[in-house]
Amino acid sequence: MTIRTFWTIFIKIIGIWLTIDGIKLFPQFFSALLYADKENGFQFIATSFLLLAATTILYFLILRLFLFKTSWLLDKLHLDKGFNEKELNINVGTATVLKLATLTIGGLTLMDSLPALCQQIFAFFQVKSSIDGQRNYGWIILHFIKVIIGFLLLTNSKLIVDFINRNTADN
Repeated sequence: MTIRTFWTIFIKIIGIWLTIDGIKLFPQFFSALLYADKENGFQFIATSFLLLAATTILYFLILRLFLFKTSWLLDKLHLDKGFNEKELNINVGTATVLKLATLTIGGLTLMDSLPALCQQIFAFFQVKSSIDGQRNYGWIILHFIKVIIGFLLLTNSKLIVDFINRNTADN
């Protein structure tokens, strides 16, 4: 495996991780909107939407670079320059490493979100008996989606790696 291949795999793993971790952006945005004051609500909501749009665009640009334009990013950052050795003695293919990374990220996501989902469901039913009775669905939905994504990453890692490799070859 060459140094360039190592950095390509490493950057793609970070891209997959960013994809999964970026899901938290949207529920946090919508939960912030719930607490907008009535006096300056429109200004707060407009500012929040602008910030969400800017953040989302930046996020997708970074994901595009990390997952599909990895060679361009390596060339611009010169990550494969300055090494004494040109090859690493690792006899594992790129697809195998990406599949292992996808499985690991899926497992970590599932392990992180399943207990949080159970906790949020428990808290949801506890609020029913509380004084104000306001229920918050946002975190339940977030953790439910993350559990599903973690499960899908575990069960469909080959499809995800094939998709990344196919789109990388096209660019």
